Amino acid sequence: MKTIQSINLWKDGSSRAASILKMFISYDDLNEQAIIQDQLLEESFVILGTGSVTIAGQDYIDWGSTGDPNAEIYAYGAAALGLTITGDYVAPQEETQP
Repeated sequence: MKTIQSINLWKDGSSRAASILKMFISYDDLNEQAIIQDQLLEESFVILGTGSVTIAGQDYIDWGSTGDPNAEIYAYGAAALGLTITGDYVAPQEETQP
């Protein structure tokens, strides 16, 4: 998952801020195209929006050429959705008591 520059989405009668992008492959023909599902989440992991992005043609062929296919598909998906990635999502850590 990646953190994104927050965007406001309408859900359940109010405007809410999505700040996390989650993506996963739902289909890949291993030849010329893949379909990537996306979810836009609040910090509390409530899903505010869903959709899909298709990567095909030369973009599909080049996918993974830098050695980090996960980073590439997040960048591709974010660009297709008009989102700005701000970093990797890092889950909050519980404080341990001595």
